[in-house]
Amino acid sequence: MKILEVTFYLQAGGAERFIVDLSNELSKEHNVTLLTLKDDSPEYPKLQFYKSELLPEVRYKNLGMPKGYSIKMLWNVYKAIKSENPDVVHMHVAGVPMYCILAIMLLGKKVKFYQTIHSDIRNGYDSLFYRFFISIFGNLKVVGFAALSQKNHDDFCKLYPNAKSACIVNGRADIKPTVQFPSVQQELNHLKKSSNSIVYLHVARCCEVKNQSLLVNCFNRLIEEGYLADLFIIGQDYDTELGINLKAKSCDRIHFLGTRKNIADYMLASDVFCLSSRFEGMPITMIEATLAGKPIVSTPVCGALEVIKDRKNGIKSIDYTEQSYYEALKYSYDHCSELLSTAAIHNQNSPYTIKECAIKYINFFKI
Repeated sequence: MKILEVTFYLQAGGAERFIVDLSNELSKEHNVTLLTLKDDSPEYPKLQFYKSELLPEVRYKNLGMPKGYSIKMLWNVYKAIKSENPDVVHMHVAGVPMYCILAIMLLGKKVKFYQTIHSDIRNGYDSLFYRFFISIFGNLKVVGFAALSQKNHDDFCKLYPNAKSACIVNGRADIKPTVQFPSVQQELNHLKKSSNSIVYLHVARCCEVKNQSLLVNCFNRLIEEGYLADLFIIGQDYDTELGINLKAKSCDRIHFLGTRKNIADYMLASDVFCLSSRFEGMPITMIEATLAGKPIVSTPVCGALEVIKDRKNGIKSIDYTEQSYYEALKYSYDHCSELLSTAAIHNQNSPYTIKECAIKYINFFKI
């Protein structure tokens, strides 16, 4: 099968991490090309963050499109897709179908088009464009849609009951230590304020959706009440106004490390993973934590409802309030040893491997 994966860029992010993993896994048995739309020339190094992790078997192509949206861009995307002559075009992230719509109109009878929904269906996928797009191309079965969690799929089916869709749970490649693992251990041991401190980890770009303010406020309170813990935050955009304000109110046990590529090392070197988002689909970082055998503290977003078996491999806050999240955070501290033991058991025979995920995509592509 000849598969064309399409996204905007390969910057540091959960969707981009997944796209690279999936492309690599699919390339083991299929002809895979990864097409990125936005200009990723050397002037924009952030947009090539995961490019180096593509296997040699994955052919990479970049259209070099500037910011904006125009008819010319639609034509260029159409020509690029047609020249590849794929059996399947697999689109990612919410905005990509807007650039592929001409290709779908002109090639939809010969090429199968699919899109993965990477976030909560009601946040970005129920817009006026999507209602039009799915009412035409979804209902005619020209485009199929994959949701990353059962709740997302249930919500999708309520909004678009006649569209071709499937629930394909997100997956991640094996979480293994790299050669940098010893230096990561040294880094965390050097930065944390006490040798017996419990290490918490948060991985996400700084933005309102990821709701880091909730996490920082609750962690500050944990430290004020005398708990021995350190929080390490990895991600980009903490040099923005939002990020600067976040750093300013953080206590000295909250450490901002910037962007890192070897997230697996940090997962394995930590005790607990934290997620504080307002909404999610099926977060890759949450899957990484489960595969690393680490307990999770999370708000009750999509994905967490399925991944976290409460008080076994983690704990969900009851709602999105600071009091609720603080209580979940405090529980993870008080029961850390127990949660670590049960989380390690839960990562065995995990359903969240990229191998299982790729098999389900291939089966969906055949429909």
